[in-house]
Amino acid sequence: MLSRLFKPHNIVCVLCYILFMGFAFNSKIVDALVLYVSEKNGKPVYITKKKEYAKLPGQEKNSKPIVAIRYNTKTVETNDDDSNTDQSSLMNSLEDNDGKDLDNSDEDNVEAPVGSEDEESPDAKTVTTVAAISSSKDDLKLESEIIKLPEKIETIKAEKSVSKKEVTKISSDEIDKIKEVVIDKKESISSKDDTPASAKTYIDAIFKKPWKYAELCDRYIVDYDKDTYIVLTIRPGLQKMLDNILAKYNTRIAASIIEDPFTGEVLAISSSHKNKVADIEDEEFKTNNWAFKATFPVASIFKIITASAGIDTGKITSNSNFLAYKKSYMKVWKAFASSHNGVFGSVAKKAGRETVNKYASAFGFNKSFFFDLPVGKSICSLSTNKVKMGQDAAGLNKDFLVSPMHVASIVSTILNRGKTLKPYLVDSVIRKGKVIFKRRPFQLAQPIKESTAREIYKMMYATTAVGTGKKGFGGYKKCPDLAKYCGGKTGTLTGSSPNYLYTWFGGFTKVTGRDLCIVTLSGQKDHSGTKAASIAGQIAYELYMKRHENSSEEVAMK
Repeated sequence: MLSRLFKPHNIVCVLCYILFMGFAFNSKIVDALVLYVSEKNGKPVYITKKKEYAKLPGQEKNSKPIVAIRYNTKTVETNDDDSNTDQSSLMNSLEDNDGKDLDNSDEDNVEAPVGSEDEESPDAKTVTTVAAISSSKDDLKLESEIIKLPEKIETIKAEKSVSKKEVTKISSDEIDKIKEVVIDKKESISSKDDTPASAKTYIDAIFKKPWKYAELCDRYIVDYDKDTYIVLTIRPGLQKMLDNILAKYNTRIAASIIEDPFTGEVLAISSSHKNKVADIEDEEFKTNNWAFKATFPVASIFKIITASAGIDTGKITSNSNFLAYKKSYMKVWKAFASSHNGVFGSVAKKAGRETVNKYASAFGFNKSFFFDLPVGKSICSLSTNKVKMGQDAAGLNKDFLVSPMHVASIVSTILNRGKTLKPYLVDSVIRKGKVIFKRRPFQLAQPIKESTAREIYKMMYATTAVGTGKKGFGGYKKCPDLAKYCGGKTGTLTGSSPNYLYTWFGGFTKVTGRDLCIVTLSGQKDHSGTKAASIAGQIAYELYMKRHENSSEEVAMK
């Protein structure tokens, strides 16, 4: 038996095999040993590609063809015909996927605000879609059309017998038209290919497309296409409550926001002008909403920034004493509650102008605001003059402008133990009955330490208990201790755009069993009108009643 194995031709075969393998593992032939695998419906699919030629060591020309088998990272296209999703399937999807998080973002990533051209888009890193994007013949046509743009431009220039200046203008217009055609074509191809859009595209869509109420799932949604719905964070019950409250009070301008400080979800936004409340389903709600405009003086809300700068740097504590009236002194927490301007001017001087400016920037001033809809940029800069600097730090500068959305972010940072989260409106995306996108909290910054946030949080309780907000949260017979469950900071200052007396309340309520951020703004002709603290007190009271009456509309609790 052994003699047969050691015959000359057997030995030659073994040596040739060893020689071949030696060449293979020291050459590009090793590429041919890699498996080309994809997947279809969750199962592996093995695919062989066309013949390739590999060069052996010592050869000048390619050798015989070798069939290369390689790994494929893309998903194989499927032709499954799923039925269209109706409101019933949307509701079931939300229930089945409750708590499901498809976000694979890294918290170290920094988002860019929507609409910013020089920064990276925010939610491209915050979220991810389930399906991969694959190439198609239509995509190749699209690419070729884009590549041919310069040729089209040259043709247009040749056809137009006008001056050089006019040619430039015409060319620019024609370029825009071509781009629009290309974009429209790409969107059409995307819908035909059954390929989900990017997260940024879905977020941009809520500004461009109309909102509507979906009764079966009790949420506001946006129809992206016939198969896809964008679910918003707005709670219809809370939204209706805010709208009714603003309609109840006589104001020239008013805005109100309820936000979850621990996730960034905006639960309700309401805006009114001359007692006319904006309808959330109207286009004007997104384009002309007072909650998104940074045209209002920040007033004493800025004391939150000044107090943060002093406490966080260790220059003061909430119990530090400062001269208030002649020979009388006042503690910082009491000055915060009563909104004493002189004391906070002294706090700013002790902390230093540069320090207060630094903390204002950390809280988002002089920066683009991070949100799913366009929001104006808040601005401030403390004066170099010591007297004016003290006034600025106390919130007396009319040129320190802020939006109600930004005030909600500042207050939420305090409630969330010093962490600033990105506020958002897009909760999830449903495509053919499946959740393909689910938002999760995204931290933008941490301007102050947790200990500083806790100290300011305690100071906020004093505002509604013994300070400037006490009246707005008092007088409710069914809840006489309402002020004990709430806290915040008030502010009052005359603004110029429009020219009204503005009052603020930026704070929270615990009547629902957890902290909810409440921000209200009221613009009046004079001091005789309704104050923002009174509107906030009414919001807190109605939330309290909804919970304790066991109403089916208990929308504040998830």
